[in-house]
Amino acid sequence: MRRVSIGNFLFDVHPIGQQTMEAAFDRLYEKVIIAGAQPQLDSEFRAAASEYFDSYIGSPDAPAAHDHYFYGFSPLWAYFRGKGRLDLAEEIWRMALDPAREWEGTHSGEQIDKGLPYYFWAIAALLRGSIDSGYVLAHQAAEEDSRTSSGLKYPDTPAYALVSLNYDKVNQAFKGWVDEQVSFFKVFITDYSNVHGRAFSIDDVRDKFLRNPPNHDVVFLLTYTLARLKEMSEIPVGAKRNQFVGQLQLNLLFELLLVIDNAIKQKNSSKWQFVDHGTYLLGHAGHALPQLGELNAQFKSNFGPCMTDALDRKLAINGRVLDRLQCDVAIAYGLRNRGAHKIESESVIWNDFDRIQRAVFRTFCATIDYLY
Repeated sequence: MRRVSIGNFLFDVHPIGQQTMEAAFDRLYEKVIIAGAQPQLDSEFRAAASEYFDSYIGSPDAPAAHDHYFYGFSPLWAYFRGKGRLDLAEEIWRMALDPAREWEGTHSGEQIDKGLPYYFWAIAALLRGSIDSGYVLAHQAAEEDSRTSSGLKYPDTPAYALVSLNYDKVNQAFKGWVDEQVSFFKVFITDYSNVHGRAFSIDDVRDKFLRNPPNHDVVFLLTYTLARLKEMSEIPVGAKRNQFVGQLQLNLLFELLLVIDNAIKQKNSSKWQFVDHGTYLLGHAGHALPQLGELNAQFKSNFGPCMTDALDRKLAINGRVLDRLQCDVAIAYGLRNRGAHKIESESVIWNDFDRIQRAVFRTFCATIDYLY
């Protein structure tokens, strides 16, 4: 490690191995930390970066050298994060990427390994509360890692661990975020296990689905939707009593239903409608309900009361009261049709959202439990 002393601050950074580049970083640290200047790169720094990237063209050491360049910005990232200036912590990585993009623009066919800055930029965005930006940037980091990992589409990197909910990977800077998502997810998995009397855990989801999904886009949508639902759960209940939040909640449930739809379709590929997939799941779970499609008319004409009956396990078809799993799948079916065809929400969504999302998650868990 290279030790850098700037005023009262002492940093250990990766040695870059090129004096001009290291000197450019030292000047940048002094400007930002000692002089208090806004983080920005001058022409001298950009010239040093271009010379540095030039020196590794065609070298097998290029990926490591690129990482060392980006690691040079980590003291500034840590400095602003420590001061609570997450906006500037994000700006550090946006700034770090500028010389790399400029260099790529003037060197056709040459690319810089940019997985590291996108990953840490994603962390800064997520810490600042921007889930959309954070997941976009984390996926870009994973894409960069894939490009530079000898053709591996899904390499074992921290960025991929974040977007795929890999809680087993210890070597990831933002493991705390992944663990928080898993803790949130476990609440619903435990609910499924308790309600339906099944020995089913987060490890079953990992082994049966996350590690062997129908496609990785389904996993990515699941983990992103979990993060959005967790964020929604942190808003006080009293502030979630309006039609707009109901629409947002319905949209998030619709994303989760897309995951369920795709997961069942992998096993029931000859069919494409959700009602067929729900029927298929119930049949394999030993709760056959070939009349599931008959509920569509009930949900269309009387959505709120029909949803409440399903939540209370009072929903019936031709006088036959459905069991708990059949009601859960019926809720998923009713929401799937509602989310696909309606913009406006109904009060049952925001008034009983916790029970509704638990029913949808139980349908997801049953899908993995019985079909995978």
